[in-house]
Amino acid sequence: MMNDNCISFNLDDNVFRGRVVRLDKVLSDIFSHQSYPDNVAAAVAETSVLGVLISSLMKFEGIFTLQMQGNGPLSVLVADVTSAGKMRATAKYDAKAIADAQILRKTEGQIEPAPHWLGQGNLIFTIDQGKNTDLYQGVVDLQGKNLAECALRYFKNSEQIDTHLRLFLQKNGNEWKAAGILIQKMPTKGGKDISEDSDMLAELWNEDKILTDSLKQEEIFDKNLSLNDILFRLFHEHKVRVVKNTEYQFGCRCSRKKLLNTLSSMKKEDIDDMVENGKITATCNFCGQIYSFDKGELIKH
Repeated sequence: MMNDNCISFNLDDNVFRGRVVRLDKVLSDIFSHQSYPDNVAAAVAETSVLGVLISSLMKFEGIFTLQMQGNGPLSVLVADVTSAGKMRATAKYDAKAIADAQILRKTEGQIEPAPHWLGQGNLIFTIDQGKNTDLYQGVVDLQGKNLAECALRYFKNSEQIDTHLRLFLQKNGNEWKAAGILIQKMPTKGGKDISEDSDMLAELWNEDKILTDSLKQEEIFDKNLSLNDILFRLFHEHKVRVVKNTEYQFGCRCSRKKLLNTLSSMKKEDIDDMVENGKITATCNFCGQIYSFDKGELIKH
């Protein structure tokens, strides 16, 4: 029963496409390197599953990065996914500001939506396919009551594709799980315009949205139900067809060489400010790996 995978599926004779994702061990691996307050952990988990959903819609060979930047106490959320199914995530935040805000609002112990903590900012995604290729980037203002609404705003304004999306979170003890389901209209069928069937398509689309909304949290996280089971339960009358099943694992791409190149490109005075006892120590925010460099090593490189 795989719990770190994304199933791609089609509905209604391939008129609509969809994705359903469930993440379990990947999140355990992500959180094993960081100790986050619950509100930050929830935001990281949601960002991770949203990153998988959006990246699975893209055709690329390389790295997909989903990033949210804001002026709130949760200032950065990042999740990236490689075409090989390796993923990682992290956050930058002010723990005291989050705790003080919840005390002031008397919401201690409650999980509040990520956009509430991010404040004003942007949702950005980038596709990097390596050397000799151009970066592909999409940007939209962070507007919405939750991350799902923020993402839907991107699809509506930038891609102009009708999309329906739901995200789910579950916490048991210190363990987090996240899941999501997305369906989209497709503009063509077999290369032909299908606008002449607009009434029928509108009816089918509304039915599929209602069925998507009928999915309950206890179902998506039921360890006895596979994602295939869930899809059949929801869409068996809408000709659901599984197209692809992709598995995901935690994977960090940091290395001593990459960090050495980055630090060596800095100005000498900036390097001097970072030196303690003749060494510079840096920790990867994604995997917790600690790297140490001699000052002379950076200057000579």
